[in-house]
Amino acid sequence: MKGKVLFLVAGAAGYVLGARAGRERYEQISSAASRAWGNPKVQSTVNDLEGKATDAAKQAGAKAQEKVSATAGSVAGSVRSKVNGGGEDAEEPLGEQHHTRMPTD
Repeated sequence: MKGKVLFLVAGAAGYVLGARAGRERYEQISSAASRAWGNPKVQSTVNDLEGKATDAAKQAGAKAQEKVSATAGSVAGSVRSKVNGGGEDAEEPLGEQHHTRMPTD
C-alpha cells in the first residue's frame, strides 16, 4: 500500500513539474515563432510565394476551362451525330423517324 501511495505522489509531482516546464517551453517556442513570422525577410518571402501561388492558380483555372470547353464541344458534336442518325447531313432527327400509332376507338 505504501508503494502505491508513493507511486501516485511521485506521478502527481511529475505531472505538475512537467506541466509547468511544458508551458514554459511552449511559451518559448511560441515567442520564437512570432519573432520569426514578424521578420521582414520572412514576410517578403511569404508575399512572393502568395503571388506565385495566385498566378499558378489562375493559369491552372484557364487551362481547365479550355479543356472543359473543348470536351463539351466534342461531346455535343457526338450527341448531335447520334441523334441525327449517324451523320451530320441526316435530314430528320431520330425522334421524327419513328412514329408510334395510338389506338383510337
